[in-house]
Amino acid sequence: MVWFYRSMFQYVLFLGAAITLQVFASSFESQQNNTTIFDGIKGDQGELTIDPNQAAHIWKNISSQKSANTTTGFAYRKMYGDFILTLQSKNPKSGEQFVNFGLQIDALDDSFSLKTKFDSQSNLIVETQSPKKIHLDRDGYVKNPDIFQVEQSGTEIKFSAANYGRPLKLIAHYSLPKIQSLNVGVYREFSANDKAPLELRNLRWVIPVWKDFIPYYHFLGSRLEILDVTTGERKVIYETAAGIEAPNWTSDGDTIIYNSSGRVYRLYLPTKKISLFNTGFEAKNNNDHIVSYKSKILGITHMDKDIADNWSVYKLPINGGEPQRLTFKTPSYLHGWSPDGRYILYTSRRNDQYEIYRGNSDGSGEELQLTNNNSMDDGSEYSPDGKYIYFNSNRSGAMHLWRMDADGKNPKQITHDNFNDWFPHISPDGKHILFLSYLPDVPSDLHPYCQQVYLRMLPISGGEPKIVAYLYGGQGTINVPSWSPDGRYVAFVSNSQLGAEKH
Repeated sequence: MVWFYRSMFQYVLFLGAAITLQVFASSFESQQNNTTIFDGIKGDQGELTIDPNQAAHIWKNISSQKSANTTTGFAYRKMYGDFILTLQSKNPKSGEQFVNFGLQIDALDDSFSLKTKFDSQSNLIVETQSPKKIHLDRDGYVKNPDIFQVEQSGTEIKFSAANYGRPLKLIAHYSLPKIQSLNVGVYREFSANDKAPLELRNLRWVIPVWKDFIPYYHFLGSRLEILDVTTGERKVIYETAAGIEAPNWTSDGDTIIYNSSGRVYRLYLPTKKISLFNTGFEAKNNNDHIVSYKSKILGITHMDKDIADNWSVYKLPINGGEPQRLTFKTPSYLHGWSPDGRYILYTSRRNDQYEIYRGNSDGSGEELQLTNNNSMDDGSEYSPDGKYIYFNSNRSGAMHLWRMDADGKNPKQITHDNFNDWFPHISPDGKHILFLSYLPDVPSDLHPYCQQVYLRMLPISGGEPKIVAYLYGGQGTINVPSWSPDGRYVAFVSNSQLGAEKH
């Protein structure tokens, strides 16, 4: 669900994330098949643009020159103020590791340099270089990680790492004497005749919210991404300085539907063409829109008469048209559609409680209340066979995933760790659940914008959840079903400051 949008989004030019490759590392070899390949040893100093929207960046030595010396390439971006850099290295073969690769931060005045390194036990650590002694807080170790992250928040620099599928762990942090310009990026050392390629995936630069950011009044730029759940590979298919939310995938696999600034849009994947969805008189739509199982109908949630919290559920033909109202008690936020098309599921606040209700998809008859707890119940969705409803609830403390029978009986808790889990989405084959996880410090009854969050996946038969994407997002990321029809991909929204706006 989402509350009233109090300002219109402004579309401006987005800022491409560019980083500079310096010292023996400036020669661009080729760019093909959504992969950037760059040489880490030959060529003069210069600039190399690394597109974060590419699926992979391959750093390799293609020089035929023989040298007994070790050379170093440093691909960086000049930063001032808060940032988050996250990337994934491809798992090396058994018995191998990239000891010559890491994250690096250099002060422009040469007062210090921070670099991640592998120690003799293959643990990732952070080393310092400085003319003067500096204090680095060492927090922990991660053995042979393939997820790397460095971030600045105020004057604090934090290095974290993880084994793919596991949560990030803080390994070291450093307090800057003052906010200053830094060169931030990736280094690689090359020894003689070193031909081993270093493959980096899912590289993302994030410029987070500014100091006076007000949620629902300000909005951050957006990246519409597609995740391959079998490989973990992510691809940005659309980027804008405006706020966009909640991608739905149509059953033909050709179109993604999302909302922005109260309107609904369609992105046609073969051409990347974007068009306005005709929702008739409804022009204040939020991120609770759903395509019916047979993709003939679009359900939307609209604010009536510009009255705050006066949200109602409507439906209209998938090609657009005049909406038909389905709910008559407000607020009502659409979340699920039964496989047979007979029912809709929505969350509504009554008597200061958010509960899950079922209504007829033609708007007739009385609604049926499916949950009744002194808690927050939300994010309801049918299983593909229609037997169960999955939802999120904080009735046991933290926000966890739950399952109940289609009539609301026999509720069962599905997740049990200390994350706050929202919006369970069931894969088309009914075998997996994809959901959004907030860190434990986020209040369990909130799902705010602009947080470091995880997309996690869990076998529907049970087991341990696995992280499939590390991102900056939250509200609007996957509020609605977003699986591709073949179950191979998931569409989602991540956020960063993009474009020429200054705050």
